[in-house]
Amino acid sequence: MIKSFKTINFSLADGIGHIELTRPPANQMTSEFFLEFNELVDYLRVLNGLNALVISGKGRHFSSGANLEELLALNSQNEEKIDKSMDPEWEAISERNYRSFLFLEHSEIPIVAAIRGVCLGSAFELALFCHFRFCGEDSVFGLPESSYNLIPGLGGIRKTASLCGQAKSIELILRGNTFAAEEALSYHLVDRIVSKRKVVEFSIAFAQKIAKNYRKQKGLLYLQQITSDDIFAN
Repeated sequence: MIKSFKTINFSLADGIGHIELTRPPANQMTSEFFLEFNELVDYLRVLNGLNALVISGKGRHFSSGANLEELLALNSQNEEKIDKSMDPEWEAISERNYRSFLFLEHSEIPIVAAIRGVCLGSAFELALFCHFRFCGEDSVFGLPESSYNLIPGLGGIRKTASLCGQAKSIELILRGNTFAAEEALSYHLVDRIVSKRKVVEFSIAFAQKIAKNYRKQKGLLYLQQITSDDIFAN
């Protein structure tokens, strides 16, 4: 089964769903992307036979995050408002985007982010809402919004704090600097580093291994029990 959009594709094989961001090289998360992602999430909510889900980016990178020009334009429009309040229409859109991310977090099936290359801003927030995050050795992470007088707007503050602690979360968000895969692992923001050439394959195989009788509270146990040899064993 394949469901295609302009910016993302969804396929389902043997119960394992695969969402792929399909605007390489950067796979930017534009307003068009979010409209399509929200539509896809509504479809997944009622889809039968979905036992696990893997999210990745096409090509070298997961995603560079939201389109900067769109974000800066929105920020400029808000600053021009007399009451400095957010535009109600955009606020509703932001709320829907956040709820789509929450769907991943609250899902009872395993959700795995397979990360290669850059994973920044809202793309990193998307990955943080997945249950597991596997990345290639060359991956680069960050929440650079503060560099543009913005803040992570899709739950990144809460999710980083829950994974790496409040102090480190504040540091990462206020500095807005990028960090490498090894640092992300030490901060508990990713679960494992694997070969960048195999990260998607590894993530799909991992999802297949744990999909049956999956329990979110056993996430650490799944990671401890399953090695690369287990994943690729016949």
